Parts: sequence; C-alpha cells; structure tokens
Amino acid sequence: MDRLYLLYDERCELCRRLKNWVLRQDAWLELKVLPAGSEAAQRLFPGLQQIATGDDLVVIGDDGEVYLNNHAWIMCLYALREYRDWARRLSHPLLLPLARQAFDTLSKNRQGISQWLAGDPQRIADRLSRVTLEPCSIPKGTLSDYLR
Repeated sequence: MDRLYLLYDERCELCRRLKNWVLRQDAWLELKVLPAGSEAAQRLFPGLQQIATGDDLVVIGDDGEVYLNNHAWIMCLYALREYRDWARRLSHPLLLPLARQAFDTLSKNRQGISQWLAGDPQRIADRLSRVTLEPCSIPKGTLSDYLR
C-alpha cells in the first residue's frame, strides 16, 4: 500500500481541522484527502454510499481496503511517521475498544465541538480552563502489562 484516500465531512469544523492537522504531518504513505460527498470521491469510489454515509470517516487504501470510523482513524495514524506506534497500540485487542469508544464519543459530539471550535479563541480558552478532568482507572493486569 502506497496511498490512502481520506474522506471526511467538509461541513464539520472538527473534521476540517483534523484534516488540516493530518496534512501537516510527515507521512509514510501518500495521503489524498477528499470531501466525502464530492464529485471526485463519487467518481473514484462509486457505490461507496452503500457502505458508508457522509457522517462516516472513511479511509480507502490503494489496494481497495476500506476502513470506517475508528479503524479509519487508526489507519490515518498508521500513515503518519510520528503516530505509527500509536496506531499499532490502539489496534491491539486490549486498546481497540477504548479507541472505538473515544472515536464514537467524538463523532457523536462533533457538531457541538465544531460550533465550539468556530468560536472566539479567547472564549474557547476560558471555557477549557474551567473543565475538570476525572481520573480514569485501568484494570490491573491488562494495559500496564501490555505497555511494558
């Protein structure tokens, strides 16, 4: 595989920002980024709408493999020089459910996040400064064993 096609929702501010972030990274693979509903995407991948909606993150390899949502995000990370190790970790059976949960949470809230990101940077910084993070617990004998 030499190239990945990344199809994203161009109406979503979060998706546009993540697309721009991905394009700024050094990559092992060539990345072609297309709006999901664009004529170019439909021309390159006819019938894609039968397996994915415009709300899905889709990555298609030049070998024809299709990755959706959290698997698509992991493939994007896999293509990037600084994040390939993260992609390998997140695709491990112990961490894949967490990657899926994180992706699902972001996806379900992406319109709200997009509205938030489109706002004034000072207002965003003020709101972030008030966020309280809850500690997370990791079951003993699972993640820590894997990360050794």
